Amino acid sequence: MSQEPSLSDQVELSGPGLMAGTAAHGEALVGAATRALASGRPRDAFALADRRCRLTSPPAASALALRALALWFLDARAEATADLARAFAADPADPLTALAALQLSNAGADLPDPALLVAQTASAHDLLRLALRRLFAGGSPAFARLDPLDGRLLGWVAWTGERDRIDLVLSDADGTARHALAAEPGFPLAPPGAWGAYVDRPVSATVQGFKLERAGAAEPLAQGALWPRSGAALSNAASRAPEATPDRRDTVVLIPVYEDFEATQDGLRAAVAAKAEAGGAPVRVLVVDDASPNRRLRLLLDALAGRGLVDLLRNESNLGFAGAVNRGLESLREDEDVLILNSDAVLPPGALARLADVAYSEARIGTVTPFSNAGELASFPARVDRAPLPTVDEARRIDAAAARAHGSAAIDLPTGTGFALFLRHDARHAVQRVTSLFGRGYFEDLDLCLRVRAAGFRNVAAPGVFVPHGGGRSFSAERTALLARNRRLADRRFPAHRPEASAFAAADPLRAARGRIEAALPAPSGAPLLVFAAGDPLAEERLFRLRREGETGLALEWRRSDGATHLRLRATERASAPQSLAFVAEDADAGFAALSDLAPRSIECVGAPPPAALWARLAELGAPLDALVEGAAAVEAWIEGAEPKVGLLRRVLAADRGTEALLRQRAAPCPVELLANEPSALSPRASPSPPLGLLLPAPRPRAERFLRALSARLRARAPGHRIMVLGAPMDDAAAFGLGNVFVTGRVAPGELGPLARHLQLGALCLPPGTPGLGQLDRLVAETGLPTAAVDPAGRPDAPSPHLHLDSFARDRDNALALVDWLLGGVPSPPT
Repeated sequence: MSQEPSLSDQVELSGPGLMAGTAAHGEALVGAATRALASGRPRDAFALADRRCRLTSPPAASALALRALALWFLDARAEATADLARAFAADPADPLTALAALQLSNAGADLPDPALLVAQTASAHDLLRLALRRLFAGGSPAFARLDPLDGRLLGWVAWTGERDRIDLVLSDADGTARHALAAEPGFPLAPPGAWGAYVDRPVSATVQGFKLERAGAAEPLAQGALWPRSGAALSNAASRAPEATPDRRDTVVLIPVYEDFEATQDGLRAAVAAKAEAGGAPVRVLVVDDASPNRRLRLLLDALAGRGLVDLLRNESNLGFAGAVNRGLESLREDEDVLILNSDAVLPPGALARLADVAYSEARIGTVTPFSNAGELASFPARVDRAPLPTVDEARRIDAAAARAHGSAAIDLPTGTGFALFLRHDARHAVQRVTSLFGRGYFEDLDLCLRVRAAGFRNVAAPGVFVPHGGGRSFSAERTALLARNRRLADRRFPAHRPEASAFAAADPLRAARGRIEAALPAPSGAPLLVFAAGDPLAEERLFRLRREGETGLALEWRRSDGATHLRLRATERASAPQSLAFVAEDADAGFAALSDLAPRSIECVGAPPPAALWARLAELGAPLDALVEGAAAVEAWIEGAEPKVGLLRRVLAADRGTEALLRQRAAPCPVELLANEPSALSPRASPSPPLGLLLPAPRPRAERFLRALSARLRARAPGHRIMVLGAPMDDAAAFGLGNVFVTGRVAPGELGPLARHLQLGALCLPPGTPGLGQLDRLVAETGLPTAAVDPAGRPDAPSPHLHLDSFARDRDNALALVDWLLGGVPSPPT
């Protein structure tokens, strides 16, 4: 067969060089992908970078950037732009990400100009020169990157035009000061035709902003705000968590305010209502106006303060979130508790008292974080996912259900979240104030909570309280730069935190708490219900197709364990509830009552029939019952099982043509339909070229035995040909060690078609005994590729250009037939 000098010829795609199975594997993939790009092999670079993206969730920014570059050179421009946007949003300071963004945006990628963000975040000189060249070519006369840290102003300034000196004008609470800057010879950051100078000078702790001015110029060359930072230790080493729970204290709701009139108005209204709810209890609302530019907002604050509903502090200049919070904290009495509340967070009725109940439920609790739609680790309905802001009525229903389900329960968190952080007075005394090291915002709550832990206190979630939160609207234009800088700073200060948070999210100890809230909420009724065994690849395929068609519904996942049928009910739309509702089919408890209240309009059982206890429950719901099956074993289970169930079905859906043929052979006593597939949009190729794509939706020992046999026979007959495993085998390192095998890693159903095109696969194979006929059938329609697989109906000859494997043959015999089929010239697909 003819072949291109591409993926299949490169030894670098397998073998010991990729360090598979070791901690260095990810770094080796990035290095190999970089070399492949540099040597003009974008398809190889794509394969390597794509695997690196699949090793972590979310993917590393550098891996996404590499994949974006490879996709761009493969002429997959829309996908390249999407990957690059994800990488740039994750970490614009990553050198590879910044370089890719500058290069591809210059080549026509549909992205906002990244030059300003790169100049704000990058550290490598070559990247800064590229970004400044872009900025200056676009008409910016100057740029400054300045950082007031511990009484010194550090950074640099670059400008265009005449080399003459320029003036750096600094403003603070006492006025302005002018400092002359002279161009430094050979300034390394300045592009050709530009000048620059480093800045290192004393500065006051109240510095507010800067301007770059040139004599005779009517307008400043550049200007901006400055937020003084300090690395000074803040915690009180002598203050530790108490042995006994202290007496309850007065509470202050502290709200920093800057912009977004509508969201802030809602938040203030709810906070004032919380004060009124307290009756005679000592609660006050303290608002810090952080030099808001919004006239309507300032008037609203004046009106509330004039009526005595809030206490108001007004900053003369913008101090950022940390500065505004510290101004409020400094005004509190030592014995007051404080709820630090974002202006776009809306307290539900009774929330303040319930948060205090949690804070005083145990001696060592220092901070309390409620559940929220955007609460990071304490998010509801899904962990660490931001759900849309619920309506007022929806939020109150969730909060009421949370209160019924959990009361004043507390669950430990690694850290709290600053959108609504209840800080007990003794923990506040231990940490003193919020650090200003993070500048205007982001990660100061992480720092605060880790210092609380260091003093012996606990950070806990309050699952009995739900506080809706808009999230990230106060300074979204600067959010990416702030996150990039502060995330790196937080990682340096607390290197153990990110692994701990990742482990917490993976273990998800809040899942049961979310499930109890969902059980207390009204069940969503009238939605289609999909029922399947946990881990069934056919169910993943079905869910993908439903999402692609815009269908939403409910998924009921079952698994057998310890003699019981364990169920998990979740919405197919991840941002919708339920996501964590779990119960046992054999128990007629409140959990299963939620399923009884669903009244689904239809029920579709995917794969083998569900266990008897679940089947009985489903039959009681009274909805039409369908089955979706693939393969001979599933057909046998429905038609010839101990208790045949096919007669109770409205219809049977076949996931693939072979299963459809088998169902018709067996004369199923109900209508049989084939799942429809979109026809291929690609022109069929007369002579497919390597590599072969081996579909592996789920790891199976038999599939891996077949892979070893196929690898040996293909290596003996055609050493240059490669097998691309589309999925994750049980032992990646062993697969790479075969020498002619590359493993992509786990692939979602919707990614298979694009992946087959980008890897330029010549044919597809589903190993015998491996589920995935429905996926394979769809891929045939999407890509036009010839396929080799076992036919459920047992037909010996496949229609051209496909190959039927023998489910009863030895692996080596099927492997020989497959190699003969590949190397003998696969027939052309029918036109």
